[in-house]
Amino acid sequence: MNISELQTKVASLERELQDTRDLLAKMICSTETVTENLARTRAYAFNASTLPLGEVIQGGVDSLNRYGFCVIDNVIPADCVDAIREEILAAQSTITQNMKCLKELLSEEESGVQESLEQRAAANNVELRPVRRVGHSPKPPNDIIWMPQYAQHLANPVVTAVARQVLDDHLRIAQLHTRIIETDKPDGTLGGFGSVKYRGRVDTREWHTDWPHDLSAYGRDNPAENAGCIRQPFPDIAMCLVMIWYLTDVDENSGGTWVVPGSHKDERNPRGPSDGITVTAPIPGDMQITAPAGSVYIQDSRSWHASAMHNSSGRDRVAVVNRWCPWWLSVDDYAPGGIYNTVCRPLAHSEYLALPVDLQPLMRHLCPDEQDTLQQPVLDRAKAAAMRTHWGFKQLEENPDNLAQANAHICVLFEEPKDTRS
Repeated sequence: MNISELQTKVASLERELQDTRDLLAKMICSTETVTENLARTRAYAFNASTLPLGEVIQGGVDSLNRYGFCVIDNVIPADCVDAIREEILAAQSTITQNMKCLKELLSEEESGVQESLEQRAAANNVELRPVRRVGHSPKPPNDIIWMPQYAQHLANPVVTAVARQVLDDHLRIAQLHTRIIETDKPDGTLGGFGSVKYRGRVDTREWHTDWPHDLSAYGRDNPAENAGCIRQPFPDIAMCLVMIWYLTDVDENSGGTWVVPGSHKDERNPRGPSDGITVTAPIPGDMQITAPAGSVYIQDSRSWHASAMHNSSGRDRVAVVNRWCPWWLSVDDYAPGGIYNTVCRPLAHSEYLALPVDLQPLMRHLCPDEQDTLQQPVLDRAKAAAMRTHWGFKQLEENPDNLAQANAHICVLFEEPKDTRS
């Protein structure tokens, strides 16, 4: 065969492969057998307390690649869960009160009060911290400062190893906040996530993907609030991992996260203006995560997911959400007016230094007083690349006559552009 014939064959096989994938997707959607089996067997979950470390890490990575999510069970030891759950609940109360007072100060500012926001915050015991970006307003402090017990587990070696294999060697925790889903109340108020008027139905969703794949970008068309996002169709690469640390058991009736397996590879998006998806309706093949307290649900930010809008379990679902990014992703560069969003909430220097040593590199970018240097594995890669370059020039010096065929085994496949001229 000549090159043209081979290229035609490749194109034909690619069309056949896509047709097969489409057929498989339709079969999955019509039977839901794959999802039902996945939900029943929990093949996406790996027990950090019983399995070998390498098996847990590789299992989590493989599940993320295949399904778009995984669960690492028992990351937080069982004898620590209760205390950390109470810490999270207390932190949520403190955070809520601080944000309420901040909103009052900002409303005063709109009324023409002359004192700076920082001055009025200090006078009213409202917690604010300066941010790294020059010209951006101060923000409430990172929620981690009210969670010292939880902070001891955030840089868990299994979790960070999974994140490094999927993202990059240098990681940043770009967002961190509590996520408590209330249960039904004795007065008849329905439990679940979001506005009370939408809660209570098992067949209600609020599908979305997470930053940087959140198409609404937090701020819609408001330049002061919009944090930016990747445009469709998304590149086939993981750019962020969302982690939900469950401090209560979760299942179908107690706040388990909804997800559509495999959706991280789909070019459509629940909020896509032209994709024909209704964000509030079930999607064939969707499922809820089940996990014991102390476990971590990890998902590719491209995955279609939703918080449960029902919780009839009789207890609130308590969790902490964080978003992990590679060092090269633009974090907190935009939305100068985004004082309320949770993106890169800052740390004072003393708060940063109080973090566990293994957590500090993941949050160094949040402290204006710290230089955010590249983490060692990235430097090791660069050193190896430099050494390879040096070796190549050494061959040029020592064996120049042998270099003509040194790369003969390297062949790059490319296609000629199609002639679109009529």
